[in-house]
Amino acid sequence: MSKRASLGQVHKYSLPVHPIEVPNIVPHNPISWVQFLIAYWKGVTVVQTTTADFVNGQFLVSNDEDIKTLWKNGFFGKGIFSRSEATWYDRTQKRLGLGEFKNLTIEEITAIRRDERKKFKKERAKLEAKQAELKKAGIVDPFIEERLELKNLRDKDIDVKVERTIDFRDDDQQLLVDGKLQNLETLELFAAEAFFLKFALNAINIRHNDQPISTVELFNKLSSSKVDDLFIMNYVVYHHYRSLGWCVRSGIKFGTEYLLYKRGPPFHHAEHAVIILPNYKDEQQNEQVAKDFVWLSSISRVIGGVRKNLIIVFVDIPTQEEFDSCETLEEKFKLYKINELLYRRWVANKNRD
Repeated sequence: MSKRASLGQVHKYSLPVHPIEVPNIVPHNPISWVQFLIAYWKGVTVVQTTTADFVNGQFLVSNDEDIKTLWKNGFFGKGIFSRSEATWYDRTQKRLGLGEFKNLTIEEITAIRRDERKKFKKERAKLEAKQAELKKAGIVDPFIEERLELKNLRDKDIDVKVERTIDFRDDDQQLLVDGKLQNLETLELFAAEAFFLKFALNAINIRHNDQPISTVELFNKLSSSKVDDLFIMNYVVYHHYRSLGWCVRSGIKFGTEYLLYKRGPPFHHAEHAVIILPNYKDEQQNEQVAKDFVWLSSISRVIGGVRKNLIIVFVDIPTQEEFDSCETLEEKFKLYKINELLYRRWVANKNRD
């Protein structure tokens, strides 16, 4: 089984809401009718419910099964000791020599790719120097990449055989209880993720001070109920892209609000980065929050440097009277409209016909 096929099976669903496989009806078999009616009565979907604690403004998931469920079904959250997926337990097990793991963690794959990229850059520098020498001599060699095996190095697959050495540190003894490693990692959800799971999917129970809180109570804790509240704008955009099937992750490391993946981090890099700007009905308010070209150019250079598209999302802001007159959260969110603009740098040398 290939790595991509196995990933496809593990991450079969993009949300923790699964359709029920309704059994086929065999006309002459009364049992099949009963099975069909039972499945239909239970509903067409199954929601995998998880639990998170709202502590000091953070949404933390500590149950191992809940962490796996949220990551496998939509790549929600980030391990507090990991790059993204909560892999601290597996990595520490390997470091202490407590278990055998055939699969590579995201951190190990990243380290391998960086080493391969360094090798490729060194070989590419040699190739460019060799091409310059040949060019001075008036020689053109179209097969120089193959002869120097640069193409093979660029297309090389990741070697899953990684040599591991036991690295036992002084404070590691505190992690062990009866010779077994305790999993100290928790999964952190950012606010829009947690609210989406609660409001849109009802797939999470959120506790505050060991007491469950409702969706409305959670909304009041996260927002100021002003029409241009930052949380409301971020959530509207997050809900928009999640509802269209995109995997939405935080884009803070690139200076943006979100990153958009077609499927998720294990499959491909994010293709788009999203920044959010309010669009008021009052032009004077728009002038007060307008960004200058230097800011936009800076963001564009960063996003272009990591080979992503920059999407500017303008969120139409309703009036405070319209917002306050709505009785339900659904009505409030429907007041916000989204307009998208794809921004690309013009590079004359790369954009010729």
